[in-house]
Amino acid sequence: MNISIVQAIQKQAPMNSQERCDACSGDHFKFLFSKASAAGKEFGIYECKSCGVVQTLPRPTDAELEECYGSHYFENRTDRGYDNYFSEAMRKQLEKVWSLNLDDVGFFEFERSLDRQKMRALDVGCAAGYFVDYMRNRGWQAEGIELSEAAARAGMEQLGLTIHIQDFLRFQPSEPYDLITLWASIEHLRSPSEALRKISAMLRPGGRLILSTCRWGILSRFQGPSWRFLNVPEHLFYFSLSTLEKLAARYGLKSDGYITYGSGFTSYPGMGPLYRMAKALADRTVKSMNQGDMMVYAFEKTNLHNL
Repeated sequence: MNISIVQAIQKQAPMNSQERCDACSGDHFKFLFSKASAAGKEFGIYECKSCGVVQTLPRPTDAELEECYGSHYFENRTDRGYDNYFSEAMRKQLEKVWSLNLDDVGFFEFERSLDRQKMRALDVGCAAGYFVDYMRNRGWQAEGIELSEAAARAGMEQLGLTIHIQDFLRFQPSEPYDLITLWASIEHLRSPSEALRKISAMLRPGGRLILSTCRWGILSRFQGPSWRFLNVPEHLFYFSLSTLEKLAARYGLKSDGYITYGSGFTSYPGMGPLYRMAKALADRTVKSMNQGDMMVYAFEKTNLHNL
């Protein structure tokens, strides 16, 4: 038999037959395509046949993930990391994006409805805490939680922030929060389902969860392995609007607005005028058509009991 046919047959099932979908516990997957990690290991991208959540299989080991998140992740520009995360230019860029995203999902109206003396916020996967500082400057009692001790220490020591260095799923807050945020974090988590369950339990009724993540949609399906957010193995899950909303609803988190943006054009130093014009036009077009490959979702915690 032709070797390419053998390989294709082998890829119709996850490499580990014990793998189950985090969102629905299903164990039947549709193979979409594969991609090699920076270390050269091949990972498959699969779609759960039960709920539609797209995921990376086999799940990477802890050692493989630790290799992904070394100091280079925050200091060197690659398709898998930041262009010097700790620079002032990066901080200003992030704050601009946050302000636009928050405005798009109605956050500032929500903020005005709160008692300004008691506003509590938690940023999950906060790195050096730039968003924690952003919220503190708006008058919030803001905290962050982060696994990378080096990144967290930078925010604690340089900015005087409250950052908990621990596993989010083991964190026990002293009282509920009005707002919990995950900026480009949920796709990295080993169990988004357990994270959303935990978030629901930590929010007060009427509180908000706001998260951003890469979106599985037209652009990702069309571009396949070359899609800009297909970073394996650190991106473990890829949600569409519907799969994310269904998973959140399971834990009493009701949709309160969303937007999509991003056309696939990536900013880089020294962009020429024609590239800038094409990017601006494409970005406006996909946002107006709701077909961007990034999404920002706001959820309201309902009065359902904590699950």
